[in-house]
Amino acid sequence: MSCLPFLVVMLDIIARLPPKNVAQCKLVCKEWLDFILDRKFVRAHCHYMRASADQKLLMVGWKTIEVHSLNYKSPGFIVPRGVARPFDAHPSRMFFLASLDGMLCVCLQNTCELVVWNPLTTKFKKLANSNSQGFYKVDRDALGFFVDSSDDYNILHIKRRRGTMTVYIYSMELNSWSTVSFLKHRPYHHYTYLWSPATLCGGGLYFVVTQCRGRSDGLSVIRFDVNSKSFSELCFPNVYDDEVSGSLVNINEELHMYVCIGNYDYRREIVLWRLKNKSWMKVFAYPDKLWMHYQLCVLSHITICQGHVL
Repeated sequence: MSCLPFLVVMLDIIARLPPKNVAQCKLVCKEWLDFILDRKFVRAHCHYMRASADQKLLMVGWKTIEVHSLNYKSPGFIVPRGVARPFDAHPSRMFFLASLDGMLCVCLQNTCELVVWNPLTTKFKKLANSNSQGFYKVDRDALGFFVDSSDDYNILHIKRRRGTMTVYIYSMELNSWSTVSFLKHRPYHHYTYLWSPATLCGGGLYFVVTQCRGRSDGLSVIRFDVNSKSFSELCFPNVYDDEVSGSLVNINEELHMYVCIGNYDYRREIVLWRLKNKSWMKVFAYPDKLWMHYQLCVLSHITICQGHVL
């Protein structure tokens, strides 16, 4: 080991270890601690973990939270591991809002506080402060998790209160909140509009915004550019019906949307669309019998990898 260059040890050996082992390596010496906290190491570690065959699925039950292994190279049953909660909150009173590089953004229902939590290392950070920032209303707000051009992890919080909208960004590097402007003269601050969870794809966070009962003429897509910190509005796929809903998904770094035509009890058609040059292209129409496939694709959003160590 003494003959190996320091960068080879850190970036080619230590960076390939699971998060818990990396956390233990922080105790070796101050030089290792400083480098493991450096962005260069974080990028390398997240890259290896995304490519790992051993991915993790977080399963939230009524009383417990478990991590299940999804190793496609070693099929077979693996006993799930229970996850200890480092903060005072029952699983049934926690809302999981977004995930990125193994970290979760969670809302604690009893206090409405936002928390960034790594369930594999048990490290967490509460984002709420005395200026009423970092408090989330599940039935009103929207949220996204992203990394900007400077490799800083950020939380985008779209906050709606009393008919007004304020957009906050939390920087994990600066440990502070800031505000950005939203689209002018648009009605999306009103409570009759419902915001979907954010989907991160190609340098943008995307939301489906639905008005009232989901008529096709009341649907739109909002994009937030994670580098310029600006919003733009995109059209919805060319669908006309009284009952329409859309769910976004990132497939190979291309934004797709499952559009469901018909109500929940009677779906006439499920269509997959792909965004190309700000226009939607129809990819495939699924028979209604493949409704379970659609549900699994949407559920894939909760898969987490062994990523960043807080």
